[in-house]
Amino acid sequence: SRNRTAEQNRKAWALMSEIAAFMGDEKDAVYKQLALDFTAKNLETLQGMLFHLSTASVSTASDFITMCVNIIIEYDIPTKEPLYTLCDDEQKYVYACLMNKKCCICGKKADLHHCDAIGMGYNRNTKPQLGARVLPLCRVHHSEYHTLGKTEFESRYHVVPVPMDRRIAGKYNISGKAAS
Repeated sequence: SRNRTAEQNRKAWALMSEIAAFMGDEKDAVYKQLALDFTAKNLETLQGMLFHLSTASVSTASDFITMCVNIIIEYDIPTKEPLYTLCDDEQKYVYACLMNKKCCICGKKADLHHCDAIGMGYNRNTKPQLGARVLPLCRVHHSEYHTLGKTEFESRYHVVPVPMDRRIAGKYNISGKAAS
């Protein structure tokens, strides 16, 4: 399998730098700890080998980047670059933001934005919503979405709406009915 890309290497080190700065620790020490954590969580996939970013496959590097992004979201770690530009899997990133109620653009507190029309004459309490595509957006980015429109907004920020599943519905106290 192909080794990680230069872009993945840049993203991984940028993410680890942000985590290190937040923790007040050296970047190399943070890398060693994250590599151990990643190895422990992915023993089977790594076939018992210790994770090394320099020799990781594209898909393994992507999983490592996703782990780093999830840590940053979970612990509210500030980043110099918008986090959506540092993720390697947009859908996993948006899902993590949804589960932590963080805006996928700026990281502020988010509300659920329905990308598939649900309001405008529909009763949110009776219209089925599972499977409907959603994004976590703060009020500012929610308004911007409506101003720019779906296509322009999604291409500007490179975010991919995800279908609402039962976990997302539960997080936002939404009826668990499937979308029709």
